Amino acid sequence: MTPLETALAFVAAINNAGPAALRALMTEDHTFTDALAHSFSGAETMHTGWQHFFHAYPNYRITLTQTFADGNKVALFGSAEGGWRVDDKILPQKWSVPAAWLAEIRSGKVRRWTVFCDTGWATPPKS
Repeated sequence: MTPLETALAFVAAINNAGPAALRALMTEDHTFTDALAHSFSGAETMHTGWQHFFHAYPNYRITLTQTFADGNKVALFGSAEGGWRVDDKILPQKWSVPAAWLAEIRSGKVRRWTVFCDTGWATPPKS
């Protein structure tokens, strides 16, 4: 796969809420950096992290409107949306935010995945 194809496969795995597929696309030394600049390293750490994320934010989905590839780096632009789970109950409200992602690809896997967006959505509404 090209770097762009690898990044798009990663997005497809996210949209399918597939931690196992994401894990298969990560290098062992994978690093995820969230929109608050917190970084998490290691494919196993992020496999667990994605499981928790998909549970906390059900129906999380990325929609892409533009992509650019330059060598092993891929920039993705669009939006992210989803919902919230509070006290193990999925809230009816939804959120959506413009977002961008930067992926660094190595040997057909995602070495680094960085998210850029406003994080105001992360706090669920009062029920």
